[in-house]
Amino acid sequence: MPTNGTTNAFELSMPGQEVRRWLSRAIALVYGLVMFEVVIMASPFAFYFYAAYGPTLKWLNHSAATAWLTGFVLPHAVFTTSAFLEFLRWGLGPYAFRWGLMAFFILAVQIYGSKLVGRKTVSSGVYRYVRHPQYLCLEASAFGLFTKWPRMTIFLLWVGMLFAYYFLARIEERRLLTIDQSYAGYMRRTGMFLPGNPGGRLYSRALGGLPDQKLARGMALAILLILVLLGACFLRAYTVNHISRAAVLPDLEVVSVYPMTPAHMRELMSLALSDPSVQQALRQEGDATFVAHVLPRDYGMVGMFADVGTQMLDAGTHERIPFSRLKYMGRWLVPFLNSQVRTGIMGSDGNEYHIVFSRVDRPNGRPVSLAHLFDLSAKMTPVYIADISGVTQQVRRTIDPPRRSYWGDIKMPIF
Repeated sequence: MPTNGTTNAFELSMPGQEVRRWLSRAIALVYGLVMFEVVIMASPFAFYFYAAYGPTLKWLNHSAATAWLTGFVLPHAVFTTSAFLEFLRWGLGPYAFRWGLMAFFILAVQIYGSKLVGRKTVSSGVYRYVRHPQYLCLEASAFGLFTKWPRMTIFLLWVGMLFAYYFLARIEERRLLTIDQSYAGYMRRTGMFLPGNPGGRLYSRALGGLPDQKLARGMALAILLILVLLGACFLRAYTVNHISRAAVLPDLEVVSVYPMTPAHMRELMSLALSDPSVQQALRQEGDATFVAHVLPRDYGMVGMFADVGTQMLDAGTHERIPFSRLKYMGRWLVPFLNSQVRTGIMGSDGNEYHIVFSRVDRPNGRPVSLAHLFDLSAKMTPVYIADISGVTQQVRRTIDPPRRSYWGDIKMPIF
């Protein structure tokens, strides 16, 4: 492993190395600018970030050809009935992001430590089995970020990152093979990204016999890209099929944050729709299609649905996530230690609710049908809010919100 980069190579000064370095930096910059949305969403600076980034999302959402890029692939606003999806979001995702990032910096210490003592290569530890472990760590960390804010643009960027790191690794390895004969032996003993090189073995069995290996590699990459995109489509369809939702009227569907029976959702909707102000607000929208979100009273992400300030926040997310010294660091590194993170964000499953009515439109502003309510290009706009007490069976209050989320007129996840 070279002691001056993130891949397993010898330290050499050549034009190709400089090209690779600048290409790597460019990829990291583009990736960082988009992935920054994930981190900034939970900070007080989100409003300023969207002031610059928001116009791009709005522009994409104006056309049906590009609006799907601003949609969401995995659940974010709700709990699903799928143990797999919940594990992906609350288990695998946080660990992939945190431990991937930690491993990247630990490996960097190993690389630069070897450089300080004058070693030309690193072949101990993880590098005995994998040639490019730092790339793998960055890819894992990026996947973790995607599960936290699963917008389609972020997913595609993650996929692009996989291909970019593969090509960077290939460029470096071809260069090394021309200048050091021992590197070929090292390649045979190690995998590119995973121990045992399972991808290389699968490629050899499926396409290794083709006479034109350049064509074979192109076919392998195309097949891989298609499989990844099909996997994303499957995950989104799987997500939609595991949401607690029910059609109440021909133009109204209910989505619950916590799993809830259709009968209970219809009961809450009947109570909310009995309020004259709710009826009037929906009538004023004319020929529109609506989604009504059933949010717990202490839901920590109300601003994602409507810009209501602190009117509906009994206990905000940031107030309940501890930031105290070693305790916070321990929970950051080991997510299962923070047993309150889910309720801090998603609220608790009780009998007090916010019912947020939103109209759902196509990119051209025309209402969607219920059959297309969860299309990638569909965008919701808050219309009215009713606070419901499941104990007293009453509408406690109603709110006429601004027609935007806390971050402006930006598409937010319906689920």
